[in-house]
Amino acid sequence: MAKLCDSIVLCRGLPEQTLKEDNYLHTLQSAGYNCDYLYTSRFEFINSSDLKMCLETPDNYYGLILTSQRAVEAICQIVKDDKISLSRWQKLPAYCVGPATASLAENCLGLECCLGSQSGNIKDLTEIIISDMKKITKPLLYPCSEIARETVEQVLSQNRINLCKLVAYRTIIRESLEVDFLNIIGSIPKIFVFFSPSSVDYLVSILKKRPDYIKNIKAVAIGPTTKQSLIDANFVIYATAASPNPAALLEAINDAGCNSNSETM
Repeated sequence: MAKLCDSIVLCRGLPEQTLKEDNYLHTLQSAGYNCDYLYTSRFEFINSSDLKMCLETPDNYYGLILTSQRAVEAICQIVKDDKISLSRWQKLPAYCVGPATASLAENCLGLECCLGSQSGNIKDLTEIIISDMKKITKPLLYPCSEIARETVEQVLSQNRINLCKLVAYRTIIRESLEVDFLNIIGSIPKIFVFFSPSSVDYLVSILKKRPDYIKNIKAVAIGPTTKQSLIDANFVIYATAASPNPAALLEAINDAGCNSNSETM
C-alpha cells in the first residue's frame, strides 16, 4: 500500500484531458499517493496543408498509423478547421499505440476499425501491422512528430509495407519548465513518472544546470522506449510500467516501493 506521504510527479506535455478525466491521476490518488503535474512541453501543429491533402484522398491509402494522441489531434484540428469528411477513413484500419490513442481516434475521429490498442509501444504495433501485411496493398498514412523514431519506417520497409510519413506536429520545451521544476522538486526524493522520451530530454536540459537535484528523482518510465531514454540520460530506474495504463503504472510503483530496490540497468 502507498504511504500518504509518498509524492508522485507526472511529467506530461500539455494535459491530454481535463484533470477530472485523467485516469492516471485518479488511480494514483485513490491508492494514497499525492500527485503533482510537471508540464514539460508544448506542441505545434505543422504541415497542415500537406496533411489535409492526404486526408482528402483516402482511396490512396490502406489506413492510418497513429502512434500518439497528438497525431489524432492534428487530424481533428484539420477536420474542425476545414470541414473535411472522414466518412471513408472511418471504415479503414487505424493502427494505434495503446488504449488512450485508440479511444481518442474513435471518439474524436469516429474511426470504427482501430487495431493495436493492446500494444504498449511502437515495436508491438509494427508486429501487429506485419501480421496484416498480406492485406495491405496500399501505403499507410503515418502522421507523426518531427522527433519520431525511425523504427516504424525501418521495420515496415523490411517487410515491404509502404508508408507515407508526414510530420504533423513538433514538440517544444515549455518556457516555464525550470521554474515549475524548482517549485516541485524540494529536498525529499519524489517519484517522477515520465510518459515520453521528450519529457526526459527536456528535464535533462534543466538538470544539466542543476545536477544535484537528480538524486531526488525516483525515475519511473511508462514503457521501454522511455526507460531507455532515462538510462541514456544516466537516471537510475526506479520502476517501469509493464504496459501504458494506470493500473500497470500503479502496480510498478507499488512493487518498487515494496522491494525498496530500484531496477538495475
